[in-house]
Amino acid sequence: MSHCMNYLAFIFLIILSASCASVPKNTHSLTERIATGPGAEDILLDTISCKQPRLLVSCTDRRLEDAAPNGDIYVINLGKDSLTSYPLTRTNEPDTLVFHPHGFDLVRQKGKVYLFVVSHDNKRDKHYVYKYEVSENSLKFVCAYQNILMNSPNTVVAFKEGGFYVSIDQGKRGDRVALFLKAKTGSIVFCDEEGGWAKVADKLAYPNGLYITNKERYLYASTTRQHTLFKYSIKSDGNLINREKVTKLVGGDNIRLGQNKELLIPAHPKIFKFVGHSKDSTNTSPSIVYSVNPANGVKEVAYANDGRQISAAATAVSYKDYIYISQVYQPYVLRVKRKTKVSKE
Repeated sequence: MSHCMNYLAFIFLIILSASCASVPKNTHSLTERIATGPGAEDILLDTISCKQPRLLVSCTDRRLEDAAPNGDIYVINLGKDSLTSYPLTRTNEPDTLVFHPHGFDLVRQKGKVYLFVVSHDNKRDKHYVYKYEVSENSLKFVCAYQNILMNSPNTVVAFKEGGFYVSIDQGKRGDRVALFLKAKTGSIVFCDEEGGWAKVADKLAYPNGLYITNKERYLYASTTRQHTLFKYSIKSDGNLINREKVTKLVGGDNIRLGQNKELLIPAHPKIFKFVGHSKDSTNTSPSIVYSVNPANGVKEVAYANDGRQISAAATAVSYKDYIYISQVYQPYVLRVKRKTKVSKE
């Protein structure tokens, strides 16, 4: 038994050493917290649904999981330089709808603005993409999409003419062994919004953030455990071809386009500390936000901290003089002043 335990400990140490990356020095001494609902995991910049620019924030208590009440989509008004937030009213939902939002995307289709939201119903092991029509003060439920291919969806990105991609982070939802071993059981699926579904990319180790370029020719995908940012060419039928490695990026999460056409991608450099933080908020997990040039893959550190300012950063959005950073578990968004010069990794 002792030999077996020693062997397992040795394997664990190998996994641990292979799972970690160095963390740059803290980049910002002054930050501001904007209180939200718990689990402010994803944020996006909304400049198309109302007159004033704002942030939308995807919130649900991710530690409570099945026991958590329904989550909300929060708003932070940027036109008023607000440091407060409030939830949007949701209407027209079925009485039985369970709302635990994860990744989401905003798009204008045929003159209307829609929010596509990944949502989990773990009790029934059902996972959905919900579509809402967006107005200034509310979200109107339109429809729900569900398919056997969506066993562990993470985020969604939608096309202007209809259809969307979803990242499927694992073959079996919540598989910690696969997470630690960097198993390539993840995929990307496509839905045409008319009943057609297809797996369009596979053999990925925890695919996470997705981003479609403005002219909808390319899809970028971060892989949290494959430590790579990939680029795919998009075919007219939604299929993905010509996978390219853009850059190495350890622990990459959601992807947003920055003000200078760079890709802002937070990362989890210490996966075991991330797991520890998921169980206990007092266990901090360091956070990095990378700025990646999509043309050549050159990356720089736009923000970094040891986990005390913000743990498990998940999404970063830039607006004017600030970067707004969300996180997987805690109830706030962090606002930091943009630096004129970002540091090399």
